[in-house]
Amino acid sequence: MNKSRAIMVNLSTVVSLLLVGCGNSNKDLNSLGINSSIDRYPNSNQLPTLHILPIMVDEDRNLTDKKATYTLKAQKDINVTIESPEGSWITPMWRYNGNPLPLIIKANRGDYLSLKLENRLDADTTIHWHGFKIPADMDGGPDYPVSPKSNKIYSFKIQQPAASLWFHPHPDMQTGKQVYMGLAGVFIIEDNISKELEENNQLPSGSRDVTLLVQDRRFDIEKNGLRRVLYKNMPIDSDGMLGDRVLVNGSILPKHEVGTAQYRYRLYNVSNARSYDFAFNDGREFTVVGTDGGLLNEPTRVDHILLGPAERVEIIVDFSSDSIGSRVMLISRKIEPDLMSREMGVDNSSGRLANGTQLDIMRFDIIKEEEDSVVIYTSLPSRAEISKRLNPQTADNFGNSREFLLSMYKPSGSMGNMGSMDRESMSMLFAINGKIFDPNRVDEYIQANSTEIWSIKNISPMAHPFHAHATQFQIIDRDGVASKGVELGWKDTFLVQPNETIRIIGRFDEVNRGDYMYHCHILEHEDAGMMGYFRVGTTGHIGVQQQ
Repeated sequence: MNKSRAIMVNLSTVVSLLLVGCGNSNKDLNSLGINSSIDRYPNSNQLPTLHILPIMVDEDRNLTDKKATYTLKAQKDINVTIESPEGSWITPMWRYNGNPLPLIIKANRGDYLSLKLENRLDADTTIHWHGFKIPADMDGGPDYPVSPKSNKIYSFKIQQPAASLWFHPHPDMQTGKQVYMGLAGVFIIEDNISKELEENNQLPSGSRDVTLLVQDRRFDIEKNGLRRVLYKNMPIDSDGMLGDRVLVNGSILPKHEVGTAQYRYRLYNVSNARSYDFAFNDGREFTVVGTDGGLLNEPTRVDHILLGPAERVEIIVDFSSDSIGSRVMLISRKIEPDLMSREMGVDNSSGRLANGTQLDIMRFDIIKEEEDSVVIYTSLPSRAEISKRLNPQTADNFGNSREFLLSMYKPSGSMGNMGSMDRESMSMLFAINGKIFDPNRVDEYIQANSTEIWSIKNISPMAHPFHAHATQFQIIDRDGVASKGVELGWKDTFLVQPNETIRIIGRFDEVNRGDYMYHCHILEHEDAGMMGYFRVGTTGHIGVQQQ
């Protein structure tokens, strides 16, 4: 049965800017889009200390048996202390295993994962293994819901290189709310290549390998000693949920105390709709060593990097030249508004900071001298298959790319563009290839064991992060300009700007047989139907099949 879905778009601001800023020796902060005069917290002594996220313990406690066994219990109303420079408060949130912080699972390539999900919510949920190459029935999409008070065992072999992946719910029409309320976690895959680089002092490791989950939230005023998370309490929020407070590992504007050494940060954008253009307030460069799907073959120096929702990078920040007592802020640079925002006006209403507002994210306090023998690798070992590029000319659909058109249109059916809209007609539908999600329809059919080129074109006036399940991809080009630097990395999510076309290439192996999702990772768009199914191979389980 088809579901009618619509987004009532009160056309607020959504990010529009370049995906990656490459290294720049010019440290004029204005030229970097940094207005240092508005930084509020470089010298504050009231910043909370960064939480280090807890790593789950393999339940059989045998680290050599190639099995990774875990349980995740999805629960509501776990009282979480939110720390901020202005003080602390209690907020009931949704969490796994009652832990006040998001959890990390670490496993090795070749391990067999067995994880039991216990649903203690009052709605269906799932666990989607974001970025994993696994069988369709284990992928955790909305087609395999776990009902309240029931359980599901996810079991699969980890068959991909070391990478910073994550997991989150993916139930039909409830993904945005469940993630926003706090259900998300980190999954770090390690392999022989990553371990060798760490052992050879070519990557920071141990206490100098830190995960940072960045997410914006909106909080109610205090009532009965609590400040509740507000989700979609404004009609405009259907455009994408934007808050006014940015949390890093559960705290607002935390500080990380570091030494005069290189630190590796696994930087995750796990916000529902906000993009961040990460940079440092002094304009310093840093090194990107990994993207969504794993390590870069050649590390790349940059002075800022844009991450849309669900995108990740591994960066190395060098504090060796900083003096003891100095402090540096990680910020999100100001982003120029896109066409949608320019036409309809920038929204900075209470509790909703416009996408693209310059933000202070966290601070690094250099507190001690520290010896550092790390020399970052210059290229991966030749045996690392992650270093190889797929050849578009050998793709099975070379010359006939599979097309994905990201659009917004009026309910009457006419394609929307900002020039034809006014404030009395702001109701829009978001679609892919002109279709709104139907849970009984397969939209794309792909041969198993094939390599395909996908072309993703955005004809809407706002940026959309396009995410596909089942595999990792490489970017071929953006608007015909060949990828380079950070964009040579493997990815599962791609921020596509208005009027931009990107081409990606990916391999669909035997493990990928079945039905998977592709969708916008602005979670409110996904929930409203900016999503579809693709089938790998000749069989699946989605009811109505339309070729």
